[in-house]
Amino acid sequence: MNGNRIILLQTVVSDSLPAVRPYLEMLKLHLCLYISLSAVFGHVMARQSFSFESLLLGIFVLILACGSAVLNNIQDKEYDKFFLRTCYRSLPQKKVPVFHAKLMAILLTGCGLLGLLFFCGPAPFFWGGMAFFCYNGLYTPLKKRSLLAIVPGSLCGMLPPLIGWTAAGKNLSDPSVLMLLSIFGLWQIPHFFIILLKQGMDHSKADELKRFPCFTRLFSKKEIMLQTLIWTSLYSLSLLLFLMNGAIKNHILSMGSGLNAVMIPFIVSAIVLRSREWNLSVAFTAINLSMLFFMGAGICDKFFPG
Repeated sequence: MNGNRIILLQTVVSDSLPAVRPYLEMLKLHLCLYISLSAVFGHVMARQSFSFESLLLGIFVLILACGSAVLNNIQDKEYDKFFLRTCYRSLPQKKVPVFHAKLMAILLTGCGLLGLLFFCGPAPFFWGGMAFFCYNGLYTPLKKRSLLAIVPGSLCGMLPPLIGWTAAGKNLSDPSVLMLLSIFGLWQIPHFFIILLKQGMDHSKADELKRFPCFTRLFSKKEIMLQTLIWTSLYSLSLLLFLMNGAIKNHILSMGSGLNAVMIPFIVSAIVLRSREWNLSVAFTAINLSMLFFMGAGICDKFFPG
């Protein structure tokens, strides 16, 4: 009898997974977890300790980011059809009704913002709302019309650690938070250019893409590579300056973070200059892992100081 129940449960789960997967894809969990972690990182750096409040903040930022991601899917459902990287998403393929996506976006965004307001305070609520506005209100519609979309796009990546910083009750005039925000802002730019290089490797939909603004029509491929290396170096320098300020106390974690900062320009340079599609994927992974290591080291440092 128990065996039949187990088999029935396994059948139900296996049958439901294909139906649930398109909904999960709209959440962009891999990106939203990064955003959530950056908010936790900002809170930990401000408090100089990891607490339950840090975790709670991260949960609400994750919910808000997922709601923003679903809304972005709705806004880009026609635009995504022109890119091989995005044309197989749930809404362009009509795997999810638009009404369901809208309901998800409203519920997730509402829960995320209300959670920030009632559990974290008015300042995190404000900056969470600003991040939502910059991404869905400015960056998403502007990227179809102007190259200036990179400005609110970079700002979107800078605001999550600011949410964490203000949730800790710290002053915005503190030089440490300005340095912290510059790291996340500078990281966004080479991250964007590597994606641009990856898209440039695929010309199957090049004619359709001419209707949209793109840096590839302003800069040559070599110039974009050079820009990637310059911005990666600036990101590396910002990491080193932050570490020199004594932000990470644990000697092992501090040395590891310093090595991470020094090595990332050389790693990205060596990979990007080869300009093959699989190499660019490795470069994209490398710069993301660099930021992940930096945030992880900063958070772990508060568990193992000295």
